[in-house]
Amino acid sequence: MQTLLQDLRYALRLLARQPAFTAIAVLTLALGIGANTAMFTVVHAVLLRPLPFRDPSALVLVAEQSNIPTITVSYQNYVDWRDQSHSFAVPLQATQAASATLTGSGEPERLPLRHVTAGLFPMLGVTPAAGRAFGENDDHAGAAPVAMISYELWQRRFNGAANVIGSVLDFDAQPYTVVGVLPQGFQILSPADVYLPFHPWGATLPDDRNWHPGIVVLGRLKPQVSRAQARTEMVAIAKHLEEQYPVYNTGTSADVVPLQARLVQNVRPALLVLLGAVSFVLLIACANVANLLLARSTARQRELAIRAAIGASRARVVRQMLTEAVLLSLAGGAAGLLLAWGALGALLKLASAALPPSIAVTMDPAVLAFTFIVAVGTGLIFGIAPALRVRNVDLRETLSDGSRGSTGGPRQLRIRGGLITAEIALAMLLLVGAGLLLQSFARLQGLSPGFKPDHLFVADLPLSPTAFSRPEQRAQFFDEVLERARALPGVRSAAAASYLPVSGAGGIIHFNITGRPPKGPRDYIATGYRTVTAGYFPTLGIPLIKGRLFTNADNERAPAVVIINQAMAHQFFPDRDPIGQRLQLGATASDEVPTMEVVGVVGDVVQGLGLDPTAEMYLPYRQADQVLPVLRLSLVMRTAGAPLQQTRALRSLVNQINPNQPIVNPRTMEDNMAATVAQPRFRTWLIGIFAALALLLAAVGIYGVMSYNVTQRTNEFGIRLTLGAQRADLLSAVLMDGLRLTVLGVVLGALGGLALTRVLTSFLFGVSASDPVTFVAVAVVLVVVAGVASLVPAYRATKMDPIAALRRE
Repeated sequence: MQTLLQDLRYALRLLARQPAFTAIAVLTLALGIGANTAMFTVVHAVLLRPLPFRDPSALVLVAEQSNIPTITVSYQNYVDWRDQSHSFAVPLQATQAASATLTGSGEPERLPLRHVTAGLFPMLGVTPAAGRAFGENDDHAGAAPVAMISYELWQRRFNGAANVIGSVLDFDAQPYTVVGVLPQGFQILSPADVYLPFHPWGATLPDDRNWHPGIVVLGRLKPQVSRAQARTEMVAIAKHLEEQYPVYNTGTSADVVPLQARLVQNVRPALLVLLGAVSFVLLIACANVANLLLARSTARQRELAIRAAIGASRARVVRQMLTEAVLLSLAGGAAGLLLAWGALGALLKLASAALPPSIAVTMDPAVLAFTFIVAVGTGLIFGIAPALRVRNVDLRETLSDGSRGSTGGPRQLRIRGGLITAEIALAMLLLVGAGLLLQSFARLQGLSPGFKPDHLFVADLPLSPTAFSRPEQRAQFFDEVLERARALPGVRSAAAASYLPVSGAGGIIHFNITGRPPKGPRDYIATGYRTVTAGYFPTLGIPLIKGRLFTNADNERAPAVVIINQAMAHQFFPDRDPIGQRLQLGATASDEVPTMEVVGVVGDVVQGLGLDPTAEMYLPYRQADQVLPVLRLSLVMRTAGAPLQQTRALRSLVNQINPNQPIVNPRTMEDNMAATVAQPRFRTWLIGIFAALALLLAAVGIYGVMSYNVTQRTNEFGIRLTLGAQRADLLSAVLMDGLRLTVLGVVLGALGGLALTRVLTSFLFGVSASDPVTFVAVAVVLVVVAGVASLVPAYRATKMDPIAALRRE
């Protein structure tokens, strides 16, 4: 310990005497370690940190498996699953996300809501911060309406007042007694401010196993039951339900997956790729600092030789060098931690829509431990080369001729050149990856969604099922809103739809074609559907291909009509004119459901950038609301000026019609579409930032090596100039040295890139992982940057005085 303290004191004095060297090395390491710390903070929170529930490894998500990918189940299937399964420590629990308007306590506010079964909180091990949780007496049809609220709503809206417990709040114009407050930060699957019992809501659902209102089923495995055993049981139950209800459950099985794995499965590949990419930045930083230490070890060669001559063992000298490297790295780690802490907010803002909303990303002791381990490991990595070089120093030669001992020799030049080549190769890998993702994202953004998204204002209008329980009430409200919205200054047209395009949302419904009845359950057909008002297609700029569009005359008293898109026409009517064909909602024909005449075919609208168009039907709002109650429409207004300037006018307009009706999430259509490309944008931006850092560090490394080479070759250049060499020859020689290292690094990087960029294949759209244009463009950029970085040292070589150079030697 005494020796270690001596080494640390000496290292501190040495670093303090060389502030420029110390600052450059610490800054270089801070960039590399800081970027890794920030990225690891996200990876740890999302992929590694256990969910904040009791025994989270036993929590699973039970989902339906069918030809329509979804994690939700029908209410009836959930009830059967719960009653028939035996693999779980407690009966299966369910939750469903919705929203509700809080009124009677200040301004009306639309709040995210969750229906939860009474056993969900005990299963998760969650204890209320105030009041009590739901009991079995709260969670059945006909029970007194009770609610729990989030800690955040309790503080924001009620200032943490204790008397909120027992108070009555109006959600969607229905009074609920508040019985409890959830703990701070609690959320399951997605944030919510209001929690209501599940079964009173479930009892209002139609008796239709095709109806998927967003119910998610969670369970806790028994200690002696594996996930595979639970899945086998659930598949058997699903098979039995398929036999019992062939109309609804044909082709429907079940799956059991770990809850945490399911929450992060969409973002996991991108996070792992980004973590690998940022580790390349750290390796480049290590190579740069190793080069700096090699240069400094050359200048200190005589000092270290003297220490060895007076009794210090080679191991002792090596340990001193490694101590200095680790101390330098710890300083860089501390600075990197500060950089990561400062950059985390911007990183989370960039990634907000790409990460699971139920996971909080914060720095914790595990992140601090990671930074410490990385700092120490980094110090050992970049300290190895200088330490090994000191170990191999010839003491007699060094002490007999100080000047020669300070040259470093060709072996050190090869080591430093090899480090620069490695930096260039790693930078090549990152730049190629960034170039491919950038091209992919640009092509994704350049796709036509099938409508004109510019100058579109969007806002959601969710209605209270209590205040707007009858179809005529809903129709009157939306008609009045649309009529007044169209009269607003700067508004060219207005319409509404149940689901907006390119929003990641939409409904799916079974239907049958008149004259083509299904032969059995496996012939049942389904399609996407949207409920729209008259004027929807012209407002969005969706072209009419054939037939006509909806008008105000297509109301509840008129014959039922439907409009389909081209994809649906090609899929279901490939050999006939779809106009005039008759459809009926439901898997099989029924005299109780009216048939709808196809009156128009419109252009395809993609529901996610990069996705192929799918079959969709459009139903007129007034007619659809009679069969499928529509309590939420999104208003769309095409404006002459900036869309968001209409926000205040629309709020005032809606408030005049109904003071208790909020407008939710006013935004532009471009913003609405941007959410669907959040993950591509996130990974493109981050790998682009990492690539820029790599390019900067590689340029600094080339500059340092070339400067060092010029210094070491001072005698050679002086002799060459004395013998008549032209200064242009020296300039060319130095530039060629730099370019030779660069070209070698580019070749190695290109070979590695051809293999590693295969990892990006699943992230690319419209571009190959081996795209030659990207590889050539990146190679040119690296050569140009290397040439510029080598130019300053090369120019300095041409300006030297040959006599002075020979005299110094």
